[in-house]
Amino acid sequence: MAGIPIFYSDELGKFDLGEGHPLTGSRFRYFMALLDRAGLLKDCDVISPIPASDDDLLLAHTPEYLDRVEGLRKSGGWLSIDTPVTAGATEAQRLIAGSALQAARLILDGKRDVAHTFGGFHHAGRDFGEGFCIFNDVAIAAKALVERDGLKRVLVLDTDAHQGNGTMDIFYNDPRVLFISIHQDPKTIYPGKGFVWETGEGEGKGFTVNIPMPPLSGNANYIQAYEAIIEPLARAFKPEFFIRNGGSDPFYADDLTMLGLDLDGLSMVSRRTRDLALGTAGNLLDMTVSGYGDWVSYGWLAQFCGSEALATDYKSFSPKQPRRAPATTEDSLFRATAGMLESLKNELRADWKCF
Repeated sequence: MAGIPIFYSDELGKFDLGEGHPLTGSRFRYFMALLDRAGLLKDCDVISPIPASDDDLLLAHTPEYLDRVEGLRKSGGWLSIDTPVTAGATEAQRLIAGSALQAARLILDGKRDVAHTFGGFHHAGRDFGEGFCIFNDVAIAAKALVERDGLKRVLVLDTDAHQGNGTMDIFYNDPRVLFISIHQDPKTIYPGKGFVWETGEGEGKGFTVNIPMPPLSGNANYIQAYEAIIEPLARAFKPEFFIRNGGSDPFYADDLTMLGLDLDGLSMVSRRTRDLALGTAGNLLDMTVSGYGDWVSYGWLAQFCGSEALATDYKSFSPKQPRRAPATTEDSLFRATAGMLESLKNELRADWKCF
């Protein structure tokens, strides 16, 4: 396959949760248009997603939950205060879950080492949906890899600013999937989960790793976390398959979050993730969906360039980045991040010799 695989259909635009909702269906076509404007779309192999079947969804969700979603799809209703269930949204989520399975298969068959989907709906758990998420495409792909394909070590790295509570819920007792989430301190943001002491249970003890970043954490602080935790842990785990659940909401001007990455930081995180994934598993399934406000497409472009190790000047296609509001000093952020990382190491040392 010559082009960069990216799974897209105009049908994804049906995932629109209503006027005034921060997750808009237009984001997908806006990004594809920006890829075209940046001269990158011609280098992509755009693949139409195939909707996930009920059997696919049951890899991560209970039959009762699927029945509940179907009932709400027909009658109208809400899974949570922020997650309405509409026919269009349900159809789009099936396409996104299906694209995750297609992308994983593409990689397993050796046709490409990196593939991209518009996914990362990590707030949906076994029997619940919330946080704009109906079906957890991240967990569905990982479950398929371990249960259908027989892999023994799958790594899921979640770089969304919000902790992936649904993915954590599904794999909390499962040592086959190492779930690492780097996110804004849950004391300051939804979903209020993802503290350093949440490390898994039973056979899964030590295979859930939460990195709660202080608000305003920027590029240098993310490098701290990668060097101290993410990179040594991934090398020790030796994954057979690597999934990244990403998006642009760690950007410092995002409407819903309070982290501090700029466009270079978003690209850097993707580039370090790519290098780590290819250096350990030899592959990367890169999912991108989060981001809120006017900077979504530009953040996604920066991430895409990092994930593909492209030299494209992504900033030349974006507006001038907004001025940062004065906040805390870099030294105090460095110390706060270092203290958090040391606390996390203390939680992990009993399970991981690399710490």
